[in-house]
Amino acid sequence: MNWRRITPLISKDILLFAHDKLFAFLTAFCLILFIMIYYILPKTVKETIKIGYYSPSPLVVTGTAKEAPGISIQNVNSDERLKQAVVDKKFHIGISVSGEILKPSDPGKNTQVRLYYSSEIPDEIMETYTIILDEMINRMSGHAAKFNFAETVLGPDMAGKQIPFRDRILPLLVFFMLITGTFILANLITDELENKTMQALLSTPMQVTDVFAGKAVVGVLLSFSQALLMITATGRLAQNPLIITSAMFLGAIMVTGMAFLIASVAKDVMSVVAWGTLVVMILSIPAVTILFPGPVPGWIKAIPSFFIVDTLHRAVNFKTEIGWSGHLDNFSLMIAFSIAFIFLGILTLKRKVKCTLEE
Repeated sequence: MNWRRITPLISKDILLFAHDKLFAFLTAFCLILFIMIYYILPKTVKETIKIGYYSPSPLVVTGTAKEAPGISIQNVNSDERLKQAVVDKKFHIGISVSGEILKPSDPGKNTQVRLYYSSEIPDEIMETYTIILDEMINRMSGHAAKFNFAETVLGPDMAGKQIPFRDRILPLLVFFMLITGTFILANLITDELENKTMQALLSTPMQVTDVFAGKAVVGVLLSFSQALLMITATGRLAQNPLIITSAMFLGAIMVTGMAFLIASVAKDVMSVVAWGTLVVMILSIPAVTILFPGPVPGWIKAIPSFFIVDTLHRAVNFKTEIGWSGHLDNFSLMIAFSIAFIFLGILTLKRKVKCTLEE
């Protein structure tokens, strides 16, 4: 490779991107939009525990108990509606009493009470809530009674730390800024092939490796710089700067390889958009594990973007809990996928360029 030849090629591609009104506008628009979305979303998590209560004889809850600090209690008119409300996340906990709250005249009897927990409640604190609810029901009923508690977790178990939604969605927004580089680079390559510019470049002393090296540098530079601007504007880069920048850099290399693959099958700008949209849809699937935490199916880990989004999520939202040792597996796989995509992208694109030159 001759870097004296590659440098002008890099400058030319950056100028072409700047003069491409559509992609330049979309890039700037997405960057501003994503930053606005981040700051519009709530930055705190509501700590109030919403409790639904059902009994054949509705419990009269006093104003003090009904709106105790951190607790909100509402009566529900059926057990089925109570369970559905817990599943729909309207309540964190549901209390279903099988009969009337016993009076002091029945000290030897027990009342069956079912507790329905939302899957957002961690397992380790359910027992604590059971004890608290026992005491709370006694206080609301005005006398001590014996209860048999049966606990049920409704919905998939998604126990985990409460993270503000804007911080949970941030890794996805950063990844979207990375993936926009795929559209830009694939469009530049396709446009040059369509307009015979690539063929003209290769008729000069410039080698194919020089052209691909220049394109790769442009792709990584554009993707990485956009993601860096995004994370810096949100103020979250300071959390784990080295881990975050390393993950974004490897992600930029990976999406650059994908851009080569898209350019090798795309015939024009519309083809780039169509193939690029398909790639974005597939690569966005792992974000579901961040937005809706729970057990991660094995097949999701087969999607390369999982390791980028997962690393960004851990580095942004768990500053002290997870260090480099907790990211080694993700980084190893990101490096492997980045090399694989760059190699496959160059191989397939080189074949297409060769076929174009022979025509």
